[in-house]
Amino acid sequence: MSGGKKEWREDKVKALLDRTLPLSSMMMKKVGERYEHVGQTDFSHLRYLMICGCGFPNSRHNFEPAVVQFRLCFPGDHTIITVPESPMFNAPEAAVVTGPGLELVRHAGNQYARTGTIEADLLDEIGSPMIPEEQYAMIVNTGTSEM
Repeated sequence: MSGGKKEWREDKVKALLDRTLPLSSMMMKKVGERYEHVGQTDFSHLRYLMICGCGFPNSRHNFEPAVVQFRLCFPGDHTIITVPESPMFNAPEAAVVTGPGLELVRHAGNQYARTGTIEADLLDEIGSPMIPEEQYAMIVNTGTSEM
């Protein structure tokens, strides 16, 4: 198996996007500076939510490609949650910092279910590192052997 988890994730994203293709027709229209396919029905009433985690110690310059792609695929009413240091959620010994992080995500989920939005301050808090960036990088680098 040559890509491991990364290959699996790419397949899942491709499958999701492939399933959205029938929602559009072959007709195109210009929207701003780009062309996009015309939808087969009005989806303007829908809300879209992306939760994206990464193994880097911060959100800066790590999520932009996923965010841009999501906004292009799902324009209109969308909410984007980015979670740096997300591999820590798989480490039981990190529960002292991931527990409060999960509570923030639960709070955001409840807020989104009630209002359809998540407050900017809460999004910023979720997108902030759980531990200092340098400490996270040191932990990751200590557990990684050179090839």
